[in-house]
Amino acid sequence: MNRVGILIFGALGLLLLGAGVITYLTLRAPPPPPPPPAPPPSELPIIGDQTPTAPPGAGTPPTPIAALPGAERPLIQAIDKDIVGPTLGRDKQSLFYALRENGHLMQADLEGRNETTLTNLTVPEVFDVAWSPLKTRAVLVYHEAGVVKKFLQQTATTSPSRFLPQALTSLAWSPDGRQMAYLLPQGGKSALVIADQNGKNVRTVYQTPIPDFTVQWVSANTILLVSRPSGLAPSLVLRFDLKARRTTTLLSNIAGAVLLGAPDGTGVVYSASGRGGRPEPLRLHTLKGATTATLPVTTVAEKCAFSPDSKRLYCGVPRATIRAVTPDEWYRGALSFVDAIVKIDLASGRAEIIGRGIPALDVISPFLSADEKFFFFQDKKTGTVWRVQL
Repeated sequence: MNRVGILIFGALGLLLLGAGVITYLTLRAPPPPPPPPAPPPSELPIIGDQTPTAPPGAGTPPTPIAALPGAERPLIQAIDKDIVGPTLGRDKQSLFYALRENGHLMQADLEGRNETTLTNLTVPEVFDVAWSPLKTRAVLVYHEAGVVKKFLQQTATTSPSRFLPQALTSLAWSPDGRQMAYLLPQGGKSALVIADQNGKNVRTVYQTPIPDFTVQWVSANTILLVSRPSGLAPSLVLRFDLKARRTTTLLSNIAGAVLLGAPDGTGVVYSASGRGGRPEPLRLHTLKGATTATLPVTTVAEKCAFSPDSKRLYCGVPRATIRAVTPDEWYRGALSFVDAIVKIDLASGRAEIIGRGIPALDVISPFLSADEKFFFFQDKKTGTVWRVQL
C-alpha cells in the first residue's frame, strides 16, 4: 500500500473511532435534570418580566405644544415669597400655606392678599407640608440638626400638636381627612400603618418586604403603594383594599411611574418613561374597569391637578422636548422646565392651551379653586405662587 493509501485509511479509522466514542458518551450521559418546581403563587409580579400590565405607550405621539389650540388667560403672582405646601383653604375662598423660613401656617385670600397667621409655632427648615383634606391639621416635614422630623400641627382646634414617628417614610391622608396612613420600618419590613387624624389609635394593616414604597390614599377603601420612580428602573404599584386587607398589582413593568389620584376615586393619571428614561405621554387608568387611555401631552403627573368633578385635567407641560432621564433629573434639580398650562378634557381627550406665553415657570403643587375659576400652582425654582384665571 502506498503512502497516500495509508493516510486515507488512517483518517477513516480515526473518524470511525471518534464517532464510536461520541455514541458511547451520548448513550451513557445522564438524563437532563427536571425543571425546578414552580414558585408558590404570589401577589407581587416578577420585576423585569417582559409582559407589561399596562400599555407601553407606543401609540399616537402627543400633539406638539405649539400646535395646540387655545388662548391666553390672565396670570398673576399671588404670593411673591418662598413658601411651602400651598392649598385651598377650609372656606374654599382662601389660600393656606407654610412659610419656609419659620414654618408658620398662613392664610391669604385668593389673590394672595390680606395675609393672616393660623399658627405661629416656629418650625425650622420646613421642606414639605401634607394638609388634611379638612384643612384642620397639617403634617410638617423639616430638618433639625441634620435629622428629618415630622410634626402634626393643629390649625383649627385647641388639641395639642404632636410628633409622628420619625422613621416613617411616606404619609397620606384619607379622602375624608379623618385618618392618615403611613409607612414605617418594622422588623426588616415596611408596615402600612393607619392612625386617626390626631395620630392616635395606631394599627398595622399590611406588611411588605419592599422598602421604597410611597403611599397614596385614593378612595375610601383603596390605598396605593407606589415604588419611588426612576426612568431607568421598572415601577411597581400595588392596590391595597382596606376592607379585604389584601393587595393586587395595579401597574408593573413600566419605568418612572408617577401617579395622581382622581378626587372621585375612580382612577389615576400617571406618567412613565420609555427607552433610555425618556418621558412618554400621560395615561388615564380606571380602577374599576382596569382600562388605560393615552392622553395627548407629555409631562410629569405631579405637575397636574384634576378638576373638582374629576372630568378635566390641568397640567404644566414642558414647552420643549424633554431629552433627559425623567423624572430623575427633574427631582434632583438638574433639570428645569419652562411650562405651558394645558387643559385636557378626559372624556374626549381634547387638549387646549390656557397659558402659552407665561414667564419661565416650572409648575409644582397645582390645584384649582372650588368653582374651577382659578388654577393655582407654585414655581419650583422660586417657591412663589401663581394664579391663572380660567
